[in-house]
Amino acid sequence: MVRVVTTLTAAIALATPVAAQPEPNALLAQRYELGQRVKRFEREWEKRDGTAARARALGHLSKLTQQFFAFQFGEAGRSLDLATFALTTDDEPSNAQLWAWSLYAIPESRVLDGTAKELTVTIAPLYSLKGERPKNLEVQLWFTDKQLVTAKPDKFPHTVKVPLPALGEFEGLDRKLYFLVESGKELRRSAVGVSQVASAATRLAALKKATGAWKSLDTIEQATVSDRAEQLTSVASGAMPETDLPIADLLKNAETMLNGEPFFTPAKAGEFWLSVPLGEKKSAPCRVFVPRGLAPHKPVPVVFALHGAGGSENLFFEGYGAGRVVTECRDRGWVLVAPRSGTTFAGAPPVTKILDQLATRYPLDTKRVFVVGHSMGASQTVELVQKHPGRFAAVAALGGGGTVKDAKPFAEQPTFVGVGNNDFALSAARGLRKALTDGGAKHVTYKEYTGVEHMVIVRTALPDVFALFDEHAK
Repeated sequence: MVRVVTTLTAAIALATPVAAQPEPNALLAQRYELGQRVKRFEREWEKRDGTAARARALGHLSKLTQQFFAFQFGEAGRSLDLATFALTTDDEPSNAQLWAWSLYAIPESRVLDGTAKELTVTIAPLYSLKGERPKNLEVQLWFTDKQLVTAKPDKFPHTVKVPLPALGEFEGLDRKLYFLVESGKELRRSAVGVSQVASAATRLAALKKATGAWKSLDTIEQATVSDRAEQLTSVASGAMPETDLPIADLLKNAETMLNGEPFFTPAKAGEFWLSVPLGEKKSAPCRVFVPRGLAPHKPVPVVFALHGAGGSENLFFEGYGAGRVVTECRDRGWVLVAPRSGTTFAGAPPVTKILDQLATRYPLDTKRVFVVGHSMGASQTVELVQKHPGRFAAVAALGGGGTVKDAKPFAEQPTFVGVGNNDFALSAARGLRKALTDGGAKHVTYKEYTGVEHMVIVRTALPDVFALFDEHAK
């Protein structure tokens, strides 16, 4: 048995515990904001293909993984902001610019009853700054430009009340709370998802009552409604989601699924949050992309994307190159499935069970199944090949290693191993390559990317990964 250090173990070991942790919900609010800054960084990264700008940006990300796993979300946010700024210019940001970028808006709740007239919002800096607060610092918040609130905070945190437009005859609306910071000549705009739901408490209680009466979860719809009832109730009770969720739409769809008819069908294209039943009342939450034009007589390839530790099913859709893997699958007309793995190294998600369930609903070619995993997901990819030999047409492990107990399943398995030469997981990736080739694997492609670190390896390597997938999808 050959053991290779898993990807984020090193980062967790290096992480310095924070002496005083924020309250759990405050930490979740910071996590959400950190996710927003990751997405902003990646959008800016997509606009810049110059090596100088990207090199400047990467210089600010060397401690990002360590900061994340030390729960230093504020410092991680600072690193991302500096990296984003470095993509646009080689100048150092001014104090006024840093103040504009540091502030974020924290809604009291992401779900409001349809009768609510206003929303309490707290404004605070995500990270501390040494320079004095600019005298002309101003913030604006609004749902519509006809009900704009302006404030000039003299200290933080600062609380304001933002008027809510009337819900009217709608059962629910998923809105955006817009937030603008003006500091000197710097303007920073952002938006936070907030949902208004008519009779929210009553409807959620009815949903939970319906799911509580089920002795087992027998369909994708039942599994989805059961998980969604818990999730939506949690968010409506004040929990901060990690990303913007269309709560009103998700609730309405869940209510529709109670009629027992198939909701998820090949004719319905787009991105979906759904859960797959695993027997009894167990389920596997996933985020799925379904391309247009699926036909029963023409099965298509499917890609499983396994996220890193601390991530979720949303990471491949919203991060990793601003959802680049979705674009790759859309261009090819392939189905994409991103299962939730949780935050620990508890093992790979039940990919084959998810595949078998989804194949009863969608025209999936079970002989053209691909897996790409990042970090913890890389080690899970290695685990899956050993656990289910011959099930995958090709696999890719990015920014990580894995434990090779038996190299035999890799003998004919097309495998891509990609890592940046500035990635802390470099030695783990090299160890994985050695374990596979020493064990007799004949089709291992290994590539180190110059100047690339852990955060951007997925975006950098995806073209090469899909080139391999294309070769084995013929």
